[in-house]
Amino acid sequence: MTSEPLPNVLVVGAGGTLGRRLVPLLEASPRLGAVVALDDDAPPGDVLAPGTGVVVHLDRWSCPTPSEELPAQARRLVEAATRSEVGHVVVVSSAAVYGAWPDNPIPLCEDAALRPNPESDYALAKAENERRWGAWAAGREGATLSVLRPALVVGDEEQWLAVGLRAATRWGIGNPDVPVQFVHVDDLAAAVALAAERSLDGVYNVAPEGWLDGSEVQVLAGAPLRPPVPPALAALVSRWRWGREVCGVAPEWVAYATHSWVVAGDRLRAEGWTPQHTGPETLVGSYPVSPWTRLGPKARRITTLGTGAALGLGAPVGALALVRRRRSRRP
Repeated sequence: MTSEPLPNVLVVGAGGTLGRRLVPLLEASPRLGAVVALDDDAPPGDVLAPGTGVVVHLDRWSCPTPSEELPAQARRLVEAATRSEVGHVVVVSSAAVYGAWPDNPIPLCEDAALRPNPESDYALAKAENERRWGAWAAGREGATLSVLRPALVVGDEEQWLAVGLRAATRWGIGNPDVPVQFVHVDDLAAAVALAAERSLDGVYNVAPEGWLDGSEVQVLAGAPLRPPVPPALAALVSRWRWGREVCGVAPEWVAYATHSWVVAGDRLRAEGWTPQHTGPETLVGSYPVSPWTRLGPKARRITTLGTGAALGLGAPVGALALVRRRRSRRP
């Protein structure tokens, strides 16, 4: 009696850190066959090799710039999977698809509605990718689909998102006390491997237990929090800095630095996923120690008070300068 051949695996978008962590895990699995890793977002010629039973779409994004938008997602991969014998797909999405809203429950579970903030191209693109693969699974009898929604991933090419949101609160944009989560890229790779190996069907949040508030991030990362800037002024300053390619956070992420979008990862842990890194460990291990951490408590208080006074004066002055500059451009 011959056993059924093991399904071969195609990993799309494997050129980044997550892909390099993931491929060895898939190759070591006794339940999977050969592993083919592609850097690009769609297979050459839109044709999947015969025997490919599992597709892993990592869908990782490099940091955009004001002059370079996020790349458009190719539809060819879903179309190719439709014409092939693929029976299981793993998609790496993002918890950002839930959106950052003042009425979000803490934490968000997988049955929460998808409400990506309309100004966030990244979150909208992730939600659209989920929709396409969901349509594929619904139209294919016996197919299974794993959708993984990780919290802020640290250690891979999307660390820019975690860095940008931290930068926002450090500049007083958003809510410095908003809870945040960090998941290590190695733990995300383990989650993807588990979903591929066991053909998990459904949506799974990927996050360590619990979350961090602003004060905990301040202590662990060693960065002083700034007094909050009013939302309208924050949006204005963010657009101005981003449009001139000055270091800062893209305007689309102001909401994500203002409202909670932390998630519960209990469902994935119930399937056997056990993260090896806690949120605090991930944060501490992934960011360099700043000079702030070397200051004593008294020096920190003096510095914070001085910064607050400067910002208290600087914000109105900066806003006035922006308004004057806008008026000077009017005909």
